[in-house]
Amino acid sequence: MRKKLIARTAKLLTESKRGHKGKGVAITYEHIPKDLDERNHGSIYAVINITTPSHEAEEVTELIIDAFHGEYYQDLSRDPLTSFEAALSKVNEELGEITHQGNINWLKNLNAILAVLSDSTLHVTKAGKTEAYLYRGSKSSHISEGLGGDTVNPLRTFINIASGEMAEGDKVAIITPGVLFHLSKDELQSYVQEFQPRVAISHLADLLEGTSNEVSPNAILILEAITPEVASNETIEEQPDEVWISEPNKPVQNAVDASAPFLKKIWLVLAASWLGLVALTQDKVIPVLSASYGGWADMIGDFRNPNKPPKRPKEKILVETDESLSIIDKRAENFEDLKVNESEDPLANMPKKSTGQEIYIKESQQKPKWLKLEKVNFSFAQKFGNNLNKASKKLLGNRKNILVVTVLLVLVLGGSIFVVWKNKNNNEDVKLARASLTEAQSKYEVGQNALAGGENKSAADSLNQAQSIAEGLIKNKTVGDDASALLEKIKAALNKAEGVVLVNPAVFADTKNIAGNNSFGPYLIGTSLYLINKDNGSIASVSTKSGEVSSSLDSPKISGKILAATAVTRRDVLVFITDQGNIYEFDTVDNKVTEQDTSGDIEKPVAMTSFSTNIYTLDSVNGKVYKRLKTSTGYGRRTEYITDSSDVKDSASIATDSSIYALLNNGSLVKYLAGKKQDFGLNNMPFSLTKPGTVFALEDLKNIYITDPQGKRIVVFDDTGRFVNQLVSDKFNNIAGVYVIDKTGYVNAEGKLYKISF
Repeated sequence: MRKKLIARTAKLLTESKRGHKGKGVAITYEHIPKDLDERNHGSIYAVINITTPSHEAEEVTELIIDAFHGEYYQDLSRDPLTSFEAALSKVNEELGEITHQGNINWLKNLNAILAVLSDSTLHVTKAGKTEAYLYRGSKSSHISEGLGGDTVNPLRTFINIASGEMAEGDKVAIITPGVLFHLSKDELQSYVQEFQPRVAISHLADLLEGTSNEVSPNAILILEAITPEVASNETIEEQPDEVWISEPNKPVQNAVDASAPFLKKIWLVLAASWLGLVALTQDKVIPVLSASYGGWADMIGDFRNPNKPPKRPKEKILVETDESLSIIDKRAENFEDLKVNESEDPLANMPKKSTGQEIYIKESQQKPKWLKLEKVNFSFAQKFGNNLNKASKKLLGNRKNILVVTVLLVLVLGGSIFVVWKNKNNNEDVKLARASLTEAQSKYEVGQNALAGGENKSAADSLNQAQSIAEGLIKNKTVGDDASALLEKIKAALNKAEGVVLVNPAVFADTKNIAGNNSFGPYLIGTSLYLINKDNGSIASVSTKSGEVSSSLDSPKISGKILAATAVTRRDVLVFITDQGNIYEFDTVDNKVTEQDTSGDIEKPVAMTSFSTNIYTLDSVNGKVYKRLKTSTGYGRRTEYITDSSDVKDSASIATDSSIYALLNNGSLVKYLAGKKQDFGLNNMPFSLTKPGTVFALEDLKNIYITDPQGKRIVVFDDTGRFVNQLVSDKFNNIAGVYVIDKTGYVNAEGKLYKISF
């Protein structure tokens, strides 16, 4: 009886400062019902990350949770999967509605996993780049891979569902994309597998806090499948089941973020102030400096030569003239108020031998501290004033120039903001590239360790992942060189893990002019190899001794197109069937082709083989293998070879070594003996065959050979189905067939025969 399971969970979230409005949100959600009927229906879980401004992200997040929760428990008479599908439809509808209302920034920025655990069945769906990993024992499965929905059509946001049975002790980690910036998948697996969820989440929190100077919205949810009995016997743990990581206090950054909305206004005020200052300098300061500069120069000259007779023109300041009056007091209402009486003349009672210095000090009312300037040359001031006056007039003489200055200020401001933004993005890119390189290096090391332990399949999986990451970093300016060096090491280790034997065979014979680019064969009869043209039935023969090519049959008159062919070596003939239901034989002794008599229906086979004088055809559509016995005039009525309830539907090729082997299109190989399916399968393979070509076996051979046209390789297995190695060459383009005798093989690829040794 299947155990009922519940989930023991722990959550990690990051808490960002409110000022970071562009960071978005990341949340985890779980609902374990208290109502018995709802609890029997299942528990729901969600991890959502939206990288848009917080207020918009929060609205979308709440909408998803409300729709998911409400619809899933709406009708408890439905089975959990149906309820899950209905809930996803509801979520998609709500997302479509909110998008129609104008909230569109979440599109392409939503990363989410929604899940349901009912009894022991887990249902998962995904949007964006949030990921879910299942850990069972020491193995890891990426259960959310390929589940992402449409990123631009809200009605298809959540459309794919993965379902599977969980076993007691299984653990699931659901993480937002940014988590992998700070730790590798191997580190995540190590902590989740080794510790109970609450302990694991505490360690992960320490790891994230210790490696990050900045906390972006991220979340982790860990589920462990346990029985209700185990849960009821648990003691309360010290560790919390929810851990928050707070963002470090950064006053400068916070101040910048807080002032960001006013940045534009500040710059505009500064620009206006600068223009106002220039205008003030032009209209007020420069004229005053120009007018008084002459007096300053004379004053300083007197200081530097105190014995020099005073210059009488200095006394003009006391003369009743328009110039002197305006200097003495510009606040006067009329000239009469400012006239100086003879009796009030401050020079009247002064000694005749007074120095110009004394006169100047009394006249100017300057304080003695100005005497410190006596050794300073102020000639630059006049030049500066004149130059500044000219520049100001030229720059601000009309509105057009003012507009140009304003535009320049805006451009400078915009350029500065762009540079800051670009540098920040570059830093993030560099950080991500280095994290990816670290992950590739880690996976390479894991693969090396597995390889040393003889676990070739596990090693190949890790090395393939490392290779994929490294290949994506080759063009990166920061880590490209390191990635290239690592990639070379990965490829060498991967070849070893996958048993790759690189071969570079020479062309043994070119049969393209006779047999075409895609032919049946080769078939060995006597000392010659034969290849059959699929289009017109022409047959080429190749000497195994010299490689000489000759035409044995030229465009014979046969009915229809050849579907399948084989060699009956005991009778030195080639047998083939056409799509018109005819069986023909080609006698390699007299080079003649004859139609064979037969009775009953003729199927449309995808492949043929022979044993003794009998022929076997493969009907892939119906999953049948038919056997025909040789008669004096042809072949007898077909009989079904498979006598149990199994079939070989969707198969690609057939071969025999006294047993019958059928190669399926999914890369698996099934074996029959006396019509019964045997306990047999390909094993210890460090990779998968997705689109195999043909299978080859002979009674006297110990190995079985499978061609892989896309992989440009021939994969070798022993007679138990155990992987031996693979022969790989760039010359093996579109392999059509292989024939092996002793330790020599002949490979048919695009009309050319290559000779290899095993």
